[in-house]
Order: sequence, then structure tokens, then C-alpha cells
Amino acid sequence: MMSGNTFFTAFLIFHFISFGKIHLLGSDTITYYQHIKPIIDEHCTGCHRTGQTAPFSLESYEDVKKRASMVEMVVESKYMPPWHADTLFRTFHNQRALSASSLNKILTWIKSGAAEGLPQKNGAANILKWPSPDKIVAFQKPFIIPGDNEEQYRFFVIPVENPAPIYLRGVGFVPKNKTLAHHSRIMIDTTKRIRPFDAASVWQAGPQLEKMNIPLANSFWTGWVPGNFPLFYPDGVAKVLPANADLVVNMHYAPSAKEETDQSEIHLYYAKGKPRRIIETLVFDETWVTNKPFEFQPDTVITFYMRSPVLPVDLSLLSVLPHMHLLGKSFKSFAITPDGDMIPLIHIPDWDFNWQQTYQFNNLLKIPRGSVIYAEATFDNTKNNPKNPYFPPAKVRYGWGTKDEMMNLIFEYLLYEPGDEYLDFYGSDN
Repeated sequence: MMSGNTFFTAFLIFHFISFGKIHLLGSDTITYYQHIKPIIDEHCTGCHRTGQTAPFSLESYEDVKKRASMVEMVVESKYMPPWHADTLFRTFHNQRALSASSLNKILTWIKSGAAEGLPQKNGAANILKWPSPDKIVAFQKPFIIPGDNEEQYRFFVIPVENPAPIYLRGVGFVPKNKTLAHHSRIMIDTTKRIRPFDAASVWQAGPQLEKMNIPLANSFWTGWVPGNFPLFYPDGVAKVLPANADLVVNMHYAPSAKEETDQSEIHLYYAKGKPRRIIETLVFDETWVTNKPFEFQPDTVITFYMRSPVLPVDLSLLSVLPHMHLLGKSFKSFAITPDGDMIPLIHIPDWDFNWQQTYQFNNLLKIPRGSVIYAEATFDNTKNNPKNPYFPPAKVRYGWGTKDEMMNLIFEYLLYEPGDEYLDFYGSDN
């Protein structure tokens, strides 16, 4: 017969075996639900969830726990979450880089056994979610991506059929083949003269379009790379899609060994009435380079420079998007004011062609009238560049192909109004 003490001891053992993972956790223990899930939801599950571009989900405790060793390695090395902008030069509203505190929590949690803890009563996921679009436009027909192990650069023309301008509080590109879609550049044509080139190869159509010299309504309206999400703007501010617009998508697909299809979409989110302020685009391209020719001799490391004209008006910058290809090594941009002050815009010290994105400033960033915007980009066309597409290194010139090179810098901006820099531009409701 079991004595009272023996029974009490047996009860305690059973209690801790059955409920130990909950009750043995001290108040200082880092747990998944209380400490780690909010970090993962904010920084990771935008991509690492069902239906997005990442190869696996991190939406549940089980998802994260079984990949704990890999998570430890990629966050400690700062390979993930992908964030290449120098945070000491400039921080951004949509910054994904982990803070020192968040990084330490993840590493401590994993090293101490990755405790699960209890789901939080008010622990609603902080996962990026978007409203339903007001209008969806897509490629006119599914595009067959050939299985020839060659990258594809294609033009797709999407007639919007809008008799009047459309004012947008948000826009997002949604690839339907997330495995092969590499990036897209979206332009606006109102002449309808590009329509015959729908689904045409950039290599074939590009020279013809260059000879036709068609004036685009916008040469870089928006863009997408993996990790980019729909951009939204507050009330009273909008992008405009002019009347009778054709969206011209310059689409890059990665090489594939098997035939696949894609019919990507552009999601449009309407503004509430006609906005008071319109978002404009300022595009720096290779024609702005001051030390031409824009070409790359083999076995050389070279830095190219760009500068804007003297700004005739005050600007309020919303975002910045740099772009280079595989020879790219670093990119920096800044403005010099009439008083000689330097305004840092963006610095990417270690360029990664596979991780490019639109960087949104924390607040509207005033660039005073009389300022000049500068950009400098370093390219490495030597054998020491592991991403160099040519071995041995060969002469490289400007072009749309991955093995060619580009140097672009795209800003979204508004004409400045007094007090812009103090606005809560990305408030909780936006």
C-alpha cells in the first residue's frame, strides 16, 4: 500500500512530466510564443509563409523549432533577414534587420532549448497583411517559360483600359511563378505603340523600341524583387495611373530546366477621391554618369559617379531604390545642400543582386532647393568577384541582361510643403 509521502512524491513526478514544459519555465525564460514569435512575424513571415516566395514556412512553433539550427546560423551571420543597407548611414521605415536585442533573444532561446511556452491571449500575429485590391490587371495570357536553362527577359504589355486617370493609395506586383520570377520593372506607355511587343524578348524587341524612340509616360513607375511587398500611402497622397495607360512590364525569369508558365498580376488599390498631392518619380540612369564611358574592362575595379542637376524646388523624398547587376560591389547616395551639409540617402556596402528592394524613408525627407544629389557605385570585374558572370573576366557594357551592367537610382518624391519632415507619414492607420 502506498504511503501518503510516496503518493505525494509520485504525484509531483507525474505533474512535472505531464506539464513540465509549462510550469518549469521561470519568469526569465525566453519562450517562442511570448518572445520569439513576435520577432519572426515582424521580420520573417512576410516571405516565409504559405503562398510567398520563401521555400518554407515559419508560421508555427513546429516550423521554427525543426529549423532552429539553421535559424541560429543565418541570423547570427546576418544572412537573414536580408537587409543590405548600412543602418549607421541611414535607417528606413521598412527595415527588416534585427535589432541587437531581437538577435540576442533568438540566439539565447535556441541555445537554451527553444522552449515553446503558452500562446498569448492577445498575441495576434504581426504578419504583413494587405487589403483586397480594387482592381487586378494581369499579363494578357499565360506566358510559357521555356525549359532551356536560359534566363528570360520579356516585355509584357497590360492595357488597363482606363478612360480617366486612376489615383492609387497602393500598388503591388504579384508574381504567379514565384520560383522563377526574379524581378520586374514596370513602366507606363500611353501611345499604345508598344502593344505589338507583348511577350517579346527584350533582346529582339529592345533595339526596335530604341529606334522607335517612344516617349514613356513613366520609365520606372514601380518595381518588384523577392522581398518587396505592396507599397501604400496615406490619405491625400497617391500615385497616378494616367488615362489610357498600358503597363509595360520588363520581366526577368531565372533559367529553368523544365517548361513552366506564369501570368503575373498587378494589384491596384484606389485612393479615396482625388488626392491633394501626387507622387512623382526621379530616375537616375547611365546617361547621368559623369565619368563615361559606362563600360568595364576585364581585371579592373571601377567606381562610376552620377549627379543630379541643381534642384530647382524643395523635394520631400518617400523612397529610394538602387539597381546594379552582378559586377556591383557597393552603392552610395547622398545630397549636398546649398549650405554644404550632407544628407545621407542610402549606402549598400556589400551589394547583392539577388536582394534588391525599395527602401522607404522613416519620414518624408526634405531635400532643399539648390541641393545636388550624388550617387557612386563600385563594380568589380576581376576574378576575385565570385559573382562575375565571365571567367576569365571579359569586357562588359550597359544592357538589360544579367551579364550586362546597369546603374540606376530611383526616388519617389512629393513637392515639399512646410512641415513635411514632421508628418507621421506611416502612422498606425496607414
